[in-house]
Amino acid sequence: MKSKSPLIVSLIITLFLSACGPAPEPTLSANDVANTAVANAWISVTLTQAALPTATATLTPLPPTPTWTPLPTMTLIPTGVPATATLSAAQDPCNQPPPSEPKGTMVQVQFINKSNGSVSLSFGMEQANSLGECGTYGFSIGRFDSPVVNVMAGCYWAYGWVTGDKTSTTQTTNDLCVPDKSQIWQIQIGPEVVEFK
Repeated sequence: MKSKSPLIVSLIITLFLSACGPAPEPTLSANDVANTAVANAWISVTLTQAALPTATATLTPLPPTPTWTPLPTMTLIPTGVPATATLSAAQDPCNQPPPSEPKGTMVQVQFINKSNGSVSLSFGMEQANSLGECGTYGFSIGRFDSPVVNVMAGCYWAYGWVTGDKTSTTQTTNDLCVPDKSQIWQIQIGPEVVEFK
């Protein structure tokens, strides 16, 4: 029995010493780690929002996005030459404003702006009509507008200045003859060419 007692005594001493040792460190479960990460993220978001400047009345609003305008935005060059004005031989009457009350046939023309910008358009007669009437019209046509206007019957040239994303000039390559008032003549304005649709 004496041989068993040192074994029992050493076992008791080992148990006693291990019971007196430091307590084991607690560990976090996977759920506790995930919850801590979420809490830290919300703290970061809260601190970021608190650091942002407050909104004031001096903020510049964003410009509006381009929208289709249902009504045409065009203006006509002032018409008529005063009765007291005289034209020199070098001045072409077709390069002057049209008469305020033309006596000849009037036709309808629809300008369809496909130039991707606003257009300042000059629309001038090549030669006078049978009543000696002649003139050059001027129109400001908004982006994507398609106004219908009344002009004297005849053959025309067109030249326009396009402003927008890309500035350009647009012009006719052939005469645009609009002799008949029984229809609406459709003329398309592109970034470089003005032509019948």
